[in-house]
Amino acid sequence: MPTYEHLLYEKHGGVALLTMNRPEIMNALEAALARDLVSALREAAADDEIGSIVLTGTGKSFSSGGDLGRLMQGFDLLEGRRWLQEGYAQLMGLLKVRKPVIAAVNGYAVGAGFSLALLCDLIIAADTAKFGMAFIKVGAVPDCGALYFLPRLVGLPKAKELVFTGANIDAAEAYRIGIVNRVVPAAELLPEALRLGQQLADGPAVALALAKEILNASSSLSLEQVMELEIYAQSLCFQTEDHKEGVIAFLEKRKPVFKGR
Repeated sequence: MPTYEHLLYEKHGGVALLTMNRPEIMNALEAALARDLVSALREAAADDEIGSIVLTGTGKSFSSGGDLGRLMQGFDLLEGRRWLQEGYAQLMGLLKVRKPVIAAVNGYAVGAGFSLALLCDLIIAADTAKFGMAFIKVGAVPDCGALYFLPRLVGLPKAKELVFTGANIDAAEAYRIGIVNRVVPAAELLPEALRLGQQLADGPAVALALAKEILNASSSLSLEQVMELEIYAQSLCFQTEDHKEGVIAFLEKRKPVFKGR
């Protein structure tokens, strides 16, 4: 089992639970935590025993955002650009993980912490969670892909409101406007996230990975391009053991037992 300085890595059946563990700074994405997170994601992605990943935080915060201590030091233009490019290259690795990734938002997800949740495939929130595009409060624009994902989830006018005001919204409002998939009592957050994670881990891994890849690309493609990708992906699925098992199980009226092949 891998160990990290600022992140807890646990296996729960076919689910990798990654817990950001810097409660003293509300799990701000400073350099050491970001490195641990990227490394743990790579570890889980490469582990054949793992079928899905759950990401959460300790304490009162999922993640409070960027490293304000580093921002206080200041940058010249080129240095700031290089710093952001390096951070983006690391976080974009989250989008390239072929396994489903669930954000279990236990508390504050603000600034880059909100952006990090948006990079995940699904978001389950505790009823005590808060979400906020806090960047404007420090004279900055949302980053880490938030300006791409947020308007696609909530529509342009609502995205502008959240970005321009930097106001926090609660989990119920985040669910109402389409940011969050489920809201549960805080005590049930991890059990619910792990249950969903195991359900996905028990699914047909090839089909899930292909569906995720096409869905992530779909917003920048035409209908014809998406349909062509569907044809390609479906032809691959037809060759898998899981597809054959799924058809047989359906005909036999039983639950399929997928093997990820």
